[in-house]
Amino acid sequence: MNMQGWLSTGLLVLCVLHGAAALAAGANGSSRVQCWTDKNGQRACGDSVPPEYVHQQREIFDDQGRVRQIKPREKTAAEIAAEEAAAKEADAAAQRAQKQRDYDRFLLSTYNSDKEIERARDERVAMVDGRQKLTEKAIADNEKAIAQQQSRIDNVRKSGKTPGEVLTKKLAELQQTLADNKTALGNYATEKQQISDKYNADLARYRELNKPPTTP
Repeated sequence: MNMQGWLSTGLLVLCVLHGAAALAAGANGSSRVQCWTDKNGQRACGDSVPPEYVHQQREIFDDQGRVRQIKPREKTAAEIAAEEAAAKEADAAAQRAQKQRDYDRFLLSTYNSDKEIERARDERVAMVDGRQKLTEKAIADNEKAIAQQQSRIDNVRKSGKTPGEVLTKKLAELQQTLADNKTALGNYATEKQQISDKYNADLARYRELNKPPTTP
């Protein structure tokens, strides 16, 4: 037998003797025997585990030499983080699924046909169109009022006087109102598009829910 064979045999004998001694100690009432794998890949046993191996999987024996418990190795930080991320994603997916089921019930209980969804969409868009027309009229009125107020201020200046605070403050208020109305006017196109997108998505989902089952 070569030297490597003698070493392997010797290590095995030592491990067996160590385990037997530990088992004998367990029979005399001491701690249960635990076995682990050391840094050289060799099996080792004892009544206590060295600190560097406490995170490994290990077996715990009773005083009859039978395995009573297998303690799995502790998870790494990366494994724990991956499990937490997977759990969060699973929870988020479950919430999304529940939210979709709730919305599906809402669609089916609210509308009786495709036409009702289309009508609701068109009515909402028409409401925005009405507000848009009112805003356009308000802008025209604002511009007219600003021109009139500016004319009053110009006339005061032509007379060699300084326009009073009441005149200039009123002009500033009219200009601010005009700016606000123009901002609102610019938002109507976006609002109408959002309404159309929402109702069109509802319509597509409603049709999907009411699609007759396919026959095999």
